[in-house]
Amino acid sequence: MDEDQQAKDKKGMNRREALKIAGFAVTGATLGLGLGLAEAKAEAGASDKSASFPQLFTPLQIGTFTVRNRILSTAHYTGFAERGLPSERHKNYWGSKAKGGIGLIITEVQPIHRTAGIAPSMIQCYRDGVSEAFKPVVAEIHGAGAKFIAQVWHPGSSSTPYSVSEVVSSSPVPNATYGGRPRALTVPEIRELFAAYAEAASRMRQGGCDGVEMHCAHGYLPIQFMSPLRNRRTDEYGGSEENRIRFPLEAIKAIRKAVGDDFTVGIRITGDELQPGGLTLNDMKRITPQLVAAGNLDYVNVSLGGYNVIAPMGTPHGAYVYLAEGIKEVVKVPVFCIGRIVDPAMAEDIVTKKRADMVGMTRANMCDPELANKAREGRVGEIRPCIGLMLCWSRTAHPEGISCALNPSVGHEDKFRITPAEKKKRVMVIGGGVAGLEAARVAVVRGHQVTLYEKESYLGGQLVIAAKTPTRAEMMKPIAYYEQQLKRLGVAVHLGTRVTKETIAAENPDEIVLATGGLPKPLAIPGAEAAGAVPVVQGRDVLMGAAKTGKKVVVVATESGMEGLGTAAFLADQNKSVEVLVPQRRAGQDLEKITAAFLFYRLNQRGVVLSERTQIDKVEGRTVVVSKGFDTATRRIENVDTIVLSLGSVSNDELLKATGGLGKKVHAVGQCRQVGGVFESVSDGLNAGLEI
Repeated sequence: MDEDQQAKDKKGMNRREALKIAGFAVTGATLGLGLGLAEAKAEAGASDKSASFPQLFTPLQIGTFTVRNRILSTAHYTGFAERGLPSERHKNYWGSKAKGGIGLIITEVQPIHRTAGIAPSMIQCYRDGVSEAFKPVVAEIHGAGAKFIAQVWHPGSSSTPYSVSEVVSSSPVPNATYGGRPRALTVPEIRELFAAYAEAASRMRQGGCDGVEMHCAHGYLPIQFMSPLRNRRTDEYGGSEENRIRFPLEAIKAIRKAVGDDFTVGIRITGDELQPGGLTLNDMKRITPQLVAAGNLDYVNVSLGGYNVIAPMGTPHGAYVYLAEGIKEVVKVPVFCIGRIVDPAMAEDIVTKKRADMVGMTRANMCDPELANKAREGRVGEIRPCIGLMLCWSRTAHPEGISCALNPSVGHEDKFRITPAEKKKRVMVIGGGVAGLEAARVAVVRGHQVTLYEKESYLGGQLVIAAKTPTRAEMMKPIAYYEQQLKRLGVAVHLGTRVTKETIAAENPDEIVLATGGLPKPLAIPGAEAAGAVPVVQGRDVLMGAAKTGKKVVVVATESGMEGLGTAAFLADQNKSVEVLVPQRRAGQDLEKITAAFLFYRLNQRGVVLSERTQIDKVEGRTVVVSKGFDTATRRIENVDTIVLSLGSVSNDELLKATGGLGKKVHAVGQCRQVGGVFESVSDGLNAGLEI
């Protein structure tokens, strides 16, 4: 091995170690931790007209077809299928990306066999009728100029027990996520699956798709055969590496034979399992050329293993591109990359430096389907920024399917289509949080004259507070986006103005959008008002610098999401001694699980004590008395310097009550109507803007 290769391998292994969940995105400084509004505005595109991405918008030949640019939407489950077939919602969702200028769209995990899962919200490509159902979807995508690949999939032991009668795998190794012990497939059953892969690929070709992608990543069945962590077989499909890779090799051959040489076939691989004893990048650099040769493959789509596949906020942008870069060194076909790539400038840099040929910007295109068109036209500041809030992932089990916290129209494109208003009105928006900002944006796009009032000297509401917590600084980016939008669209914004009934009378709008947000929930603690008692402050004041804490802090976190735990992380980063009192059975029980995993690791590393099913009873001087669940016994936390309340919000509806007699139509949106999160607030704002 030459010195250059040794250096590259060493670099890859160092990154691999750094990307393990035990140390990635939760220790040390990560990209954007110091991001403020000024930096967010700069990232949003201070000089849009100077944006130029010549390499990103260079066409690329992928097997039998050519894509118009290098922007890719990788496969992701939507939950939009109806009776196991692609639906009108699929057509509208993928069609919106195609109309937005994207180069290539890959469907979603599509079961090839009855043992792979039979949820009706999944496209089952072994079902009769699936080819015909795909044709109008493909026509919509092709009509807008994009290319379309179908992913064929078998999850093996990652099947959920309720979706199949029996879970199967390479070996009876329990699945860490779903639990239970799968049954090892017999050799005749394995060969039946090869035929199923081939049949599924043929159906996708008949449906008009431009190609098929075999899913060989993310711990699913093919890699359950490939990985020494999961394959304990002693027959021809287990043991040596040559035997372990026999399953994907033969499956790929079957697919290629079924569709012929005049059809594009690719593979999605795990570039590194990121687990001790698992497949490494060096292993995959040795294996992947064999996979490509076996199926005469046209491209390789490189992902990774572990919890990092869908990376939350705080993960460095472009963190996983090095895996694609490593695979690109050993194959001659186009290589696709992923890894929280949301900025066209980063995508341009990746392609320019030949680190990858296609750039997965999946969630970024979900957040703004017009991303490609806006980038190509130099309108970077108009791109709605994906910030990794993870609602797209956490809603995979939702009855309505996936969505996006900042773009609620995902999966409901027709319902939320913005059209010109029949009658133009003067609209007064009161409150500059995301609910008010979205309402103002949509209303002015529809042709209304909009004026926005905000009592603070800045826009953004609770996003500004949330951005103060560690790894959450990207919460500032939507504010910069809305500021740019409102300025471009001509919305008159009045900051530092507290609105009263008199203000409304003077403005005399036709309709009002009330977005006054929420106030921090109070808590009366027995003994806290006594002289010499430990001071009690609101967590939001601590985050904004309006309140200070001492060295030993007790955080009361009745809110079950990010607020209390994020405040604890903020204090722990200042070397405070922090204990969090959580009344629920499980801390952060409403948090999306990947975000929670990274956050809990961070808290653990900094020595934060999480006391679950624990409530505060009273204060005795500097002693905090607590009890646990239904236990009558109490515990005393001595020498506490500060109690910090992070209890969530109560609606700030005072002005809402006062506007009842004004004779104006009032649209209450966001937390002043009902306490919720970013998604609920943006949804409210969008609906109000469409209703006026």
